[in-house]
Amino acid sequence: MNILITGATGFLGTNLVKRLVNEEHNVYLLVRSKKKLEALYENLPQERHGQIHVVEGDLLEKRLGIEADKVEQLKGEIDAIYHTAAYLSFDEAERELVFDINLRGTERVLELAKEIEARKLIHVSTAYTLGESTVGHETLHSTDHDFVNAYEESKCYAEHLVMSYQNELEVLIVRPAIIIGDSLTGEADTTFGLYGILRTVQLLKKRSDRKQDGQVYRLLIERDTVSNLVPVNFVIDLLALSLYNGEAGTIYHATNPNPPTNGQIFEAIQEGLDFSQVEIVSYQDEDQLSEEEKKLNQPLEVFKQYLNRSITFDRKNTETLLKETNTKDLHMNAEMLLRIVQGFIKS
Repeated sequence: MNILITGATGFLGTNLVKRLVNEEHNVYLLVRSKKKLEALYENLPQERHGQIHVVEGDLLEKRLGIEADKVEQLKGEIDAIYHTAAYLSFDEAERELVFDINLRGTERVLELAKEIEARKLIHVSTAYTLGESTVGHETLHSTDHDFVNAYEESKCYAEHLVMSYQNELEVLIVRPAIIIGDSLTGEADTTFGLYGILRTVQLLKKRSDRKQDGQVYRLLIERDTVSNLVPVNFVIDLLALSLYNGEAGTIYHATNPNPPTNGQIFEAIQEGLDFSQVEIVSYQDEDQLSEEEKKLNQPLEVFKQYLNRSITFDRKNTETLLKETNTKDLHMNAEMLLRIVQGFIKS
């Protein structure tokens, strides 16, 4: 197939490109700058480079900033579009930019899809469009409830927009939870989610090694809360399956059926970083922290709503897709978690 991808230079997009070119597809990558593709080319065999076609453009611009003659070239050539590009920011000061990229940018992609007569559009959203609820269903969530941040809200509105195009395009939505490294290699090219915690613990270890005072550092993380971590290769599997077998108008949760508790995750972090002078404590004990510890916890404040709330995700559509294609579901264990942590250390 000929497949157009937005967000191809991101962590998820890069892995998706690798998968698709290895399956003999031709990929058309919407990028603002060709320089961002250097790392992608370096990680692909030379013989695959000919399958990559660059389309310069920008989600913030009308018609995605693609030149008119290029749009004409794409007309009738593109079989499917993966819209993976998004602006992941929890900063309320960037609310307008978040909506411009995640909502209005999605509208520009949908309009381009119509203009170039693409048959299928797979929209990559997030499992956290459910706002402050604790149960997520594989249906559109209401836009009329409280959201944790503007990012979640913008993605929820974008989902409604995508589904409103069902009479004009074959659209479906894949909702990943918290994406982490490859389950087999541990490799990851991201600094978000789990990796924010890993960076914090790594810095504490360096401080401890320097001070040599045996101090134990406390981080505010609820031990028994589960965090829905999903390896990037599992998400890519679902994205690839949705290209061939995904049902139009359907939402698929790329989530972990048995997510680990924060306690289990932290045990892997302690073992992987070989650092026992750090422990996690409940937010109920926040007043017991020293001023130094409170400062150390500030970088984790942005993840507070995610570290303190266990969410159950319905996966009936996903499980059906996996069963129909004889694809194994995700089974995360302590060994896999440790491999993920060790992958962070290597990188």
